[in-house]
Amino acid sequence: MPKISVILPVYNGEFYLKESIQSVINQTYKDFELIIVDDCSTDNSSVIAKQYAESDPKIIYLKNETNLKLPESLNKGFSRASGAYWTWTSCDNIYLPHALEKLSWELDTYSEVGLVYSDMEIIDELGAINDCVLAGCAEDIIFRNVVGACFLYRASIARKIGGYNKELFLCEDYEYWVRMALKAKLRPVKDCLYRYRKHSKSLSNTREKEVIARGISVQKKYYPFFIKTRHQAALFYTSLRARDIYNPFRQLYLLMVFFYSPIIFFKELKGLVMRRFQ
Repeated sequence: MPKISVILPVYNGEFYLKESIQSVINQTYKDFELIIVDDCSTDNSSVIAKQYAESDPKIIYLKNETNLKLPESLNKGFSRASGAYWTWTSCDNIYLPHALEKLSWELDTYSEVGLVYSDMEIIDELGAINDCVLAGCAEDIIFRNVVGACFLYRASIARKIGGYNKELFLCEDYEYWVRMALKAKLRPVKDCLYRYRKHSKSLSNTREKEVIARGISVQKKYYPFFIKTRHQAALFYTSLRARDIYNPFRQLYLLMVFFYSPIIFFKELKGLVMRRFQ
């Protein structure tokens, strides 16, 4: 029984798939299984994934009969997972070699923590590093997705909260982290363990408007479970105004900010006026 189960969903990801799979194989921590879920790819992704599965007993290849999209592909992969710790990665992203070792050590050490997540580098199509995203504060999970793309969580807690929501494609990960935060502690790891690729064909780029809208719907749904003070409520609506960039009426969030905290309202209004006349 492997300690860690890694799910790798892929749909037409032939260009970066080998590099992503290899980054799992090259981990310093070897007690893992890799389950590749092919969501009816029409390129060479299937061929690549099968070749790895045939050559390495740690790698399992599954193919969906129909295109299920990411949430259900994840659920299918985790239904076959046997590890005590679970994670998943994208076919265009890369683990740094000590990622699983470091993340599993954190869960081994802090028994009260249900999910750990790390800093990550941002790379372009060619793999050049452009930026670094730091793991956010766990208490800010209702304000934004602080977890990012490199994480590890306990299978025991995952089974309690259920699978990824298939109705929230493009935002299934963020909603899952919010549900996780209601059941267990989240812990950031201040170490860069992952490379997240930004490119023109990524869903976060091609469907940004939908990603933002669905993320905001998640925030509004779970708001009552996290926001307990008027100050927190004012900050919440401040963050919504800043994030809801495609909403032509987003400045109306300021009315809610004023209702909960006039001090924060006038601070935001001052900043808005200064930016307008710069």
